Formats: sequence, C-alpha cells, structure tokens
Amino acid sequence: MRFTETAAEDLGFSVSPLLEAVHSWHVLTDPGHHALHVPWVRRCRRLPAALRQQMREYGFVVADYIPAFFECRADDHDADFADQLSAVRTLPAEQLAAELAQTLVDTTRYDGHDLVENATTRDAALAELQRTDRGLAARLGDVLTDPLPILEGALTVLEDYWSAAFAEEWERLEPTLYEAIASAGQRIAHQGVFPMLRTLVPQIRIDPARRTLRLDRPHDHDIAVTPARPVTFTASHYVWPHVRVTCDAPWPLRITYPALPLAPASTPRPASQEELLSALRALAAAPRLHIATCLATQSRSTQELATLLGLSQSVISRHLQQMTQAGLTTTRRDGYYVLYSLDPTRLDQIAAALAGLATPHD
Repeated sequence: MRFTETAAEDLGFSVSPLLEAVHSWHVLTDPGHHALHVPWVRRCRRLPAALRQQMREYGFVVADYIPAFFECRADDHDADFADQLSAVRTLPAEQLAAELAQTLVDTTRYDGHDLVENATTRDAALAELQRTDRGLAARLGDVLTDPLPILEGALTVLEDYWSAAFAEEWERLEPTLYEAIASAGQRIAHQGVFPMLRTLVPQIRIDPARRTLRLDRPHDHDIAVTPARPVTFTASHYVWPHVRVTCDAPWPLRITYPALPLAPASTPRPASQEELLSALRALAAAPRLHIATCLATQSRSTQELATLLGLSQSVISRHLQQMTQAGLTTTRRDGYYVLYSLDPTRLDQIAAALAGLATPHD
C-alpha cells in the first residue's frame, strides 16, 4: 500500500458496532488465540444455551475470513447496529454469495466471485470439498444456489447475541474507540502518517523512505492510496491480535486495526521539576493525602468526601482545588454532582520522577 506526500488527506477513521460485534463473535469461535479477551469469553458462558448452540452452528461465518459485507455503512458515524445490519440485507445476492463462499473455502486457492461466476471453478471447489468434508460441500452448494437463508440465519443469531450481551459491551467500548481514532488523528496531524502506522508493528511493516505499508498475506496486491481510492482505518478492540484488510472490489479499502497499539507502550513522560514540586506540595498535607486515598478506589463528590473525612464541604473543596491545580485530580459531571477522580497519568509521571532520583548517574 503506497502513500503520497499528502496521504493524510486520503485517510479516514471510523468505528462500527456491527464490525465490533462480529469480531467479538470471532473471538468466541477460538478463544485460545485471543488471550486479551478471556474476560469476554468467560462472560459469554452465561449466555442462554440455545443462543450459544446457534452461535456455534453459524460460527463458520466469522471463524476465519470475515465477510466484507459486515462493513456496510461502517464509515457512517450516524449508523447504529440496526442500520448497519439492515444495509447488509439489501445487498445483491451475488455479493452475499461471494463473501459467504469465501468463509468455506481455502482463500489462497479460490476467490468467492470466481465461485459465483465461473462454473468450472465452482465445480472444482465442490468436488474437492466432497472428498474432504461432504457437509461443508453441501453448505457451499447452498450458499452458491441461494445465500439468503444462510445469511438470514447468521444475521438473526447476531441480532440475538447483540440483544443478550453485546449492546451493553458496545456502550462500554464506543467511547474508548472514539478516543483511539482521535489520538491517531492528532498523531497524524503533528507527526504525519507513518508514526501512527508504526503503532501497528509487527503486524504491519512500514517503510517511511518508500512511503509504503506492507502486510504479509497470501494475497498479492499493490495499491496506491489516492483521493479516488482512500483508505479507512477502523478502530477495534476485539480484532486483536489481527489486523484485517479489505482491498477487493466492490468494497472500499479498509484496515481494521487494534485500538490499543501492538507496539510496546511508551513510558510516561517525565514530570518536570516544577510539576513534581507542585504535586508533592499538594500531597504534603494529611487531609489531601486522605482525599487521595479515598479517590484511589472510586470517583467521589465533595459531599461524599466531607462525610468520609469529617470535614466541611468548603474545606474539602479548597483541598480539591489545590489537587486539581497540581494535576492530581480530574472532574466529570454526573447529573447534579461533580465527581473527582485521581489522574493515573500524573501519578505515573510522579512515580517515574521519584524512581529516577534513586537511579545512579554517571
């Protein structure tokens, strides 16, 4: 994938509730390869037995190759899960058949569109599957004859899965994913395209000198990213540890990437001497240290802190103001109340600065 000097103009970012639900279903088809998502796997053990059985039955749709039709309206930030699912149902049967067929065959040997359009290729694939897996061959035959029943079965399972579990999970994930794409955009604005792409190492290889991005796949394409063919980066939590690429017509060019960088996380920025002194002064009083202890477990309002510490709300407010000025606390509004939280980033900076004092220097 080749980028021009003005590549930032040819990049887009998105999140997709439908794609995220699909990737989380993929995790459930083979939990052993998704160590980061063990908590979700364990949570889904509580799903109704009938739904779990249906998810296993239709798991082939998401187990390896993820059909590109799940990317319908993935770039539309106003489209919710139901909107995106409805868009899938309106696609031409030929596109649906080609993508569903791709989930059933060796993608290094067969192309879904060839299976739909070329009788010789189709017969060869069916004959090969007949020798190895007659059930799979029958399913492929059904898909190529009429993909809609299988598609509708898979989408119905996906709707039930969304209602039973993933709608709530999406509420938790969506703000984090939007923060990830905002962070990527800021990095591109200040540093250019390639520092952002570097966070996807080692799954993606980059060559800034040649302005290229490379993924090792048994699928050889040389693509120029241009205004006529832009690329969209879709942030995902559950795609980890994969980086998925859509590069075949008629689908838009897309890279779905883990929202958390795969490269080693950078160390916290060291606090300056002034920041360190300000933070230490803010903590160097028993009431403020007690407040920090109370906030270490959860966010709290001034009313809660006053009750816990036996101080007036006005005194608590003065202490919180000093802590906030020192960057130790942050605030957010919850209805009528303002909740205070410790800022973990600032605490990491202080810890790093103090640890540095104990490090021998030449």
